[in-house]
Amino acid sequence: MRVLSFYPTKTFKLILEFENSDYRLLDMREFLQNEEGLKEEIINDIEVFMTAKLDEVAGTIRWSNDVDFDPEILYKSSISLDELINKNFIKDKKARELPKPKKITRISASESELSRENKRLIRLLNQLRN
Repeated sequence: MRVLSFYPTKTFKLILEFENSDYRLLDMREFLQNEEGLKEEIINDIEVFMTAKLDEVAGTIRWSNDVDFDPEILYKSSISLDELINKNFIKDKKARELPKPKKITRISASESELSRENKRLIRLLNQLRN
């Protein structure tokens, strides 16, 4: 399982695209919560975290301090964006009733003041052109 692309956020999260077309979210602070040394730098210094680059040969992400991870571990430690979105959608739906879509119809007999003014201006412009 290789990483094809990724997007780092300023909240120490990575949005990862894997070769199976799965997009996943990895919270690096949770992933590295008990680490020390070079790994700890990644989650304590936003400048170090944002140095992440795609290592196309290994199919993973490498930081400026030479820390990288097996892409399988990144995959297993992350959550699918589809799963995350669906979980939040269901939670939100239970918390509050979502608005129902409304059908919008146009009443042609009733014309707004703005529409009448626009028509008047178009007629005026046409007269000026002739």
